Amino acid sequence: MFYVYILFSEKFDKYYVGSSQNPWKRLQIHNTSTFNTFTSKYRPWVLKAVFKAGKTRGKAEKIECASQIY
Repeated sequence: MFYVYILFSEKFDKYYVGSSQNPWKRLQIHNTSTFNTFTSKYRPWVLKAVFKAGKTRGKAEKIECASQIY
């Protein structure tokens, strides 16, 4: 099962929408990765919501793209 998840950075008042088979583990990676990425600039992140998005990555990514927060 794939999920779409929403992260929030209270410190920077930013949201991030992503998709993963394991959003709880993905949250840990967003908060600890040593790579310089969009999410690394706005740590710490908290998981605000998780939604089932289907059995394929493609379906989850379509929902993720349609759910982008600007």
